[in-house]
Amino acid sequence: MLLNAILLTIVAWLLALEYMNGHFGFSRPLVAATIVGALLGDVKTGIIIGSSLQLIFMGMTGIGAAVPPDAVIGSVIATAFSILANQSVEVSLSLAVPVAVASQALDIFARTATTGLMHVADKAAEEENYNKIELTHYLGALITFVRVAIIVFPAIYFGVEVVENLISAIPSSVLRGLEVAGGILPAVGFGMLLTMLDVKKLKPFYFIGFALATFGGFSLIGVTMLSCCIALLFDYFSKNQKPSDDTVDELDKLMNS
Repeated sequence: MLLNAILLTIVAWLLALEYMNGHFGFSRPLVAATIVGALLGDVKTGIIIGSSLQLIFMGMTGIGAAVPPDAVIGSVIATAFSILANQSVEVSLSLAVPVAVASQALDIFARTATTGLMHVADKAAEEENYNKIELTHYLGALITFVRVAIIVFPAIYFGVEVVENLISAIPSSVLRGLEVAGGILPAVGFGMLLTMLDVKKLKPFYFIGFALATFGGFSLIGVTMLSCCIALLFDYFSKNQKPSDDTVDELDKLMNS
């Protein structure tokens, strides 16, 4: 368990760094959970949990100074909990959101701490001290590691056996409630995404996909393929539709000239 705790702490740290520096997609819940599943020898569970968490955290993103719940830490711990403690996917999903919110608070403190490093880097740039600028980057990565390790390491090292004992003491009705909550969390994620987008012309596509999956018997892959085709056709006809002079403002005319 010590090896797993160290390994997953390092993986979570690297994924957190990737999220803040470049964001190439490895820190997305689907990919992060799959990586954790591969390291723990259960890729299937990792993919299942990652797919559900991707739906839950789809609408959570940092806009401006806002710090969203930490989907990376939530995905890592939920996947590890499901595999190491042999718990159902629904119970693990219900654990992901509170863990992500708890990590969000630490993330805010970490970002506040790194603000001081930016001033140090600015002063070093004025002095043309490039070694000091490089050092501030490493210190920022170290702060991120401490923030991740505070949650991930004890949760993996101490959490599994403790959680197993806790689970055995919890009434079955409560566990059933957690499973139901975990089942509806993807719908909550979609709701958050729709609220954030607030694009009325796109909402019918959401309900079309829901109808196909619920009443048409379409699988997730089938709905995705159909959605991609509709999106491509929608984009194609939108680009080829010439706007009338009444809908073109002065900025559009300048851009098109």
